[in-house]
Amino acid sequence: MSTPTPANATPMRQFLDSHHISRLVVMDELKRVGEPMAPTTFNRLLNHNVWPAKGDKTKVKKTLEKLFKKSGSQEEIKNMFKHSPANEKPKAVYGLGDLLRKYELTQTSAAKAVSATGVNFSVPAICQLINHGVWPKILTREQITEPLEAWLGQYVTKKELADLWVEQITPTLPAARRTKTARKVADPLLTLDLPEVEMLNPNTMKHFGLVRHPFDGNEINCEADLFMSEHQLLLREAMVQASLGGSIFAVTGESGAGKTEIRKGFLDYINRNNPELLVIEPEIINKKTLTSEMIYVALADELGMQKIPQGLEQRARAIKRALKNSLKAGNKHVLMIEEAHDLTDNVIKYLKRIWELSDGFNKLISIVLIGQPELEQKLSPSNYNVREFSRRCNMMKLPPLGQYLGDYIAHKFARCHVDASKIIDAAAIVAVKERLQGKISYGIARAAANQDMTYPLIVNNFLINAMNMAAELGEPMITSELIAELK
Repeated sequence: MSTPTPANATPMRQFLDSHHISRLVVMDELKRVGEPMAPTTFNRLLNHNVWPAKGDKTKVKKTLEKLFKKSGSQEEIKNMFKHSPANEKPKAVYGLGDLLRKYELTQTSAAKAVSATGVNFSVPAICQLINHGVWPKILTREQITEPLEAWLGQYVTKKELADLWVEQITPTLPAARRTKTARKVADPLLTLDLPEVEMLNPNTMKHFGLVRHPFDGNEINCEADLFMSEHQLLLREAMVQASLGGSIFAVTGESGAGKTEIRKGFLDYINRNNPELLVIEPEIINKKTLTSEMIYVALADELGMQKIPQGLEQRARAIKRALKNSLKAGNKHVLMIEEAHDLTDNVIKYLKRIWELSDGFNKLISIVLIGQPELEQKLSPSNYNVREFSRRCNMMKLPPLGQYLGDYIAHKFARCHVDASKIIDAAAIVAVKERLQGKISYGIARAAANQDMTYPLIVNNFLINAMNMAAELGEPMITSELIAELK
């Protein structure tokens, strides 16, 4: 079924529809005579009498007249070409285009006004918006319109500003493509049935014959206190090799997964086995405020630089010289940053420049980042800003305890000189693992999925509640039935 011809259609559109002439036939003929026309360009000519800015317009007109003579009258064809094909500028879709021309403002300046807010917005993007009504898919309309309105407010009147986004002509592209803005993907929502966090009661300690808190936050005092499964051992070894080999490495893990303990274990291992490795850690707590200047100060301090040059070039040379001298003295260097998911893109770019420092084939410094899963997203290939860094970065994720849950519980009680099997039975451990299976949903973006949440901190808190409840009920052990009763 053909689409009805609009009442306000151009003479050319009316002619093609009334004589049932296919658009493809017209475009093929133009291509044959050496004047090919893109579909969007032809639609602008057909629907808005806007002639193409490039090509031989007179040749296009003659080709169309010759083609249409076979189907229509001379009067129809004459009426069709009332508008001269020469010197007619395409009209912008939105009032924004007309205002830029009126006030002699450039599309480059408009793009910079949007980019200044911290988003990526190019000149081709604003050209598509003005000429075709195409909104970028990765940004919301507000991210574009608000900075443009603020910038144009310096030049245009309030009336012109109010009409900024009024369509001057009907866009030639399909509505689905024009109006599609960035769909906000809902933040993952985790559903996990956990009781409120409690403290381990003194009566509970007495009930189970404990003289030391097995799950205290400060119970890790030496490497022997660390629980190291195959995953943790593999991760530590990867950190060591990256640090010694001049690589970039990132460790990600959920809150409570044990990232800080892995870091402590790594430092302890390095101190004992690789004392030549100098670990440099910026001490700023809020990594969102970490700057290249702070990183420079940390490097200078650890390298024992007494005088810090003022100029950027001199500073860079001084750092490189100090690293080379340290390397010749037998040292290796690694810059380690915790909470790295809070780093800005600019700092990550700076880290890549630091990593590039070398003495011939020898890298002067390695980089190890430790952070929550947001770090994985920040270093994703889709983040074009940090692609130079992310493409050189190896990454490992700290997994939940999973199959090692029983070994972890046994280890924690063993460090208190207690046999875990006398406090919690095997069926209860299985029940704990089942209770710590959450469901994570992503809105309409992805289907919901199960999420294993047997991370050390969550396991610790859960077992404290179970022990308190067992002591309160006078139960000698934690059983699967008791785990089921925990609310």
